[in-house]
Amino acid sequence: MSQDSFQWSLEEGEIFLWQGRPAPRCYTFRHWLQATIGTILFLASSFWLMVGVQLVRAHNYSWWLAVAPLLLAIAAFFVGPGQLALARLRWEEIFYALTDQRLLVRNSLIGRKTSEYRLSDYKQFKQKKYGQHLSSIRLSFKGSAPITLECLEHPESLLDHLPKKVSKSASRDSV
Repeated sequence: MSQDSFQWSLEEGEIFLWQGRPAPRCYTFRHWLQATIGTILFLASSFWLMVGVQLVRAHNYSWWLAVAPLLLAIAAFFVGPGQLALARLRWEEIFYALTDQRLLVRNSLIGRKTSEYRLSDYKQFKQKKYGQHLSSIRLSFKGSAPITLECLEHPESLLDHLPKKVSKSASRDSV
């Protein structure tokens, strides 16, 4: 990834060590099981909604016969196919950068806020592998909630630049 792909605000004398963003398919489909279950539930509740509307219209059944599946269909849409579309839209706005002083994360669909984490506050990382060269990295920093860099291709290029901490948890979590 070139440094021109996203403009970062750097401090005086700060230099880039690494830049990246999630792999698009991995990021979009990382919750594929939840999306599959949501899609099946969406299709079933849509059928129930269609039948309910017909019964309310033709036979004057209670309107709850149509409202209940409508609410379920809306919820299932956001859990299933809607989640995939939202993840793909959100992917467009995710950028990561590591400098010699900070980790910068731009990860918001609404608003252009960049989060920053000082490398001097870095504690440890945990890695979740999706394949040989594809992982999510959860980084812990003092005084803030852990941050997860999702679906990185060749995560070792980031990990090589992180400060080396000699502790049991850092060596155990890196496996």
